[in-house]
Amino acid sequence: MCARMRPHRPLGPSIFALWTSRIAVFSVVLLITAAFLHRLFGLPTPEALNLAYVALSGAVFSLLLALAATIGIWRTGRPGTSRVVFGALTGLGLLLWPMIFLPEFKQLPKINDVTTDAVTPPPFIELSKVRGPSANSTSYPGDGFALMQAAAYPDIKPIKIRRSSEEAFELATEAVRRLDMKVVHQEAPNLESGKPGILEAVDRTLILGFYDDVVIRVMGDANDARIDVRSASRYGTHDLGRNADRTRLILKEIITRLESVVPTRKEEVAKTTVEKKTKVKKRRRRSRRRRYRRRR
Repeated sequence: MCARMRPHRPLGPSIFALWTSRIAVFSVVLLITAAFLHRLFGLPTPEALNLAYVALSGAVFSLLLALAATIGIWRTGRPGTSRVVFGALTGLGLLLWPMIFLPEFKQLPKINDVTTDAVTPPPFIELSKVRGPSANSTSYPGDGFALMQAAAYPDIKPIKIRRSSEEAFELATEAVRRLDMKVVHQEAPNLESGKPGILEAVDRTLILGFYDDVVIRVMGDANDARIDVRSASRYGTHDLGRNADRTRLILKEIITRLESVVPTRKEEVAKTTVEKKTKVKKRRRRSRRRRYRRRR
């Protein structure tokens, strides 16, 4: 008797095709979870960065598995093409996110500390106590950073105004609060001792919630004031221009606050012109009255 021939079982997706999509999805979920916990629940930044690195590594690994699965499908004709395509696109999409910042990474200087005074930058006092051992130092890096900043951001300069240092400090404080930064320390200037005013605040990035520290120093006397701003990243060696943008934003808001309480040059000229015209009219009225009395 002839033995019955068993039907040939169709081959299922290869292990490479199965794990391509699984690892890609896991990497996306891991990155979203890390960002969510860091932004809303205070997950320490080093741990969030480690999870992000694992997620990106998983995306690279999923692409390698997709390549191996593609070769296997081409040779054997096994199913799993949809899994491979989905995993590859998911991994590429995950890797595309950091690659968006590649032009800024190449064009902008590799610095993480920006200040309006590179010679004697405003110091971090209270904020230096909250930086952990893995965070960046609060000490200014030195001349190398100053030269790179001057070449890339020549517009970042201190503000000098004809107002007392106390008034300038109030303007700076109001500007920081309007920008929704968290003030952690403020010390008003002392005109008698000449001690400058110091304002320290914390700002966070919109999506991932990375912490950046800000310090504002106000020096001067009863007539003139100088406002210096410093913005520094707690983690990372390249800020992608974030600290420069924040410094400009603070300086712009301070000027806006100043213009809202101090008359502009046009307003002063207009006011002076009106006053002069009023005085001239009063003089003419007086002279007319005197002439009228003399005639009588």
